[in-house]
Amino acid sequence: MTMVRLSLAAASAVVCLAVAVADGASARPASGPNTPVASDGRIVPVTEVSRSFMPPFRGQAAALGSADRLAEFSARPESARELRRLMALQAVTGPRGQESIIGADQRVRINPTTTYPARATVLITFSAGRCTGWLINANTVATAGHCVGPGSGGQFYPVSSYLIFAGRNGSASPYGSCTAKRLYSVTGWLNQGKDDYDYGAIKLNCNVGNTTGWYGYFWQSASLLNLPTIINGYPGDKPLTQWQSTDRVRVNQTRRTFYQNDTIGGMSGAPVWYNRSGAGCSGVCAMAIHAYGVYNGPPFSTNNHGTRITQQVFNNLTAVGRNAP
Repeated sequence: MTMVRLSLAAASAVVCLAVAVADGASARPASGPNTPVASDGRIVPVTEVSRSFMPPFRGQAAALGSADRLAEFSARPESARELRRLMALQAVTGPRGQESIIGADQRVRINPTTTYPARATVLITFSAGRCTGWLINANTVATAGHCVGPGSGGQFYPVSSYLIFAGRNGSASPYGSCTAKRLYSVTGWLNQGKDDYDYGAIKLNCNVGNTTGWYGYFWQSASLLNLPTIINGYPGDKPLTQWQSTDRVRVNQTRRTFYQNDTIGGMSGAPVWYNRSGAGCSGVCAMAIHAYGVYNGPPFSTNNHGTRITQQVFNNLTAVGRNAP
């Protein structure tokens, strides 16, 4: 596989989703847990991103009436057999703890899913089961690393097995489905299985985001403690329907974000977001990628958590969103 290293020279800034890398000169080969890897070995062209950079694909609520409906099946009805197959898929969970309901179940169903950002939240189906993801531009989805590869073995799941549904709502698929062109993650996840590097991206064979819009995302060096946390996803106990939970950041770490949003397996890869007002990313902006439930001791035993969008994560995901073919 070919690997690349990204860098970003900024303090607190807004960040966009791609595949993570370590600090260093742009477009320079590198190794280490932040090295981005593509499922076909391609190099992702990397450019420096300054503090003042305003990504052209930051959060955007595209017009529902857009004619650019390039999903593979458009909005055609599925056969009963196709629906049964989707319902039967197992919800994928992180390897270190079942995603958890903490106290009373506070999840609320999103219905219909044709509102923003619900329609920019995607159901991911593939050979290993079902996950959640979220559009970051017209044809790129951010998700958990364990939704693109099992971790520790350096392997990806078969690209040809993926079907991605924006705004799926039970048996209804208002924006059809897209196949995957290429998968991305970092060596910290793919080769080492580190939970704080558990993120990835999927390049689609369609531009459905031009119809649905997409999420913004950001990074900041300052603490995230007590910021609101909203998670939209597709839980395994409520197949193919989208649910939302709310809380706040309970524990702040350099590469992890902890919260008590209620989640269940299948919500791996969901955005951890809130309505933000600030330079670079305002409105619907994600700060982390949900991946894990409770396990071990504190803070893991009392919170769910996800991979924080750091400057490095921002750089990588931006490179995939902007530069990957």
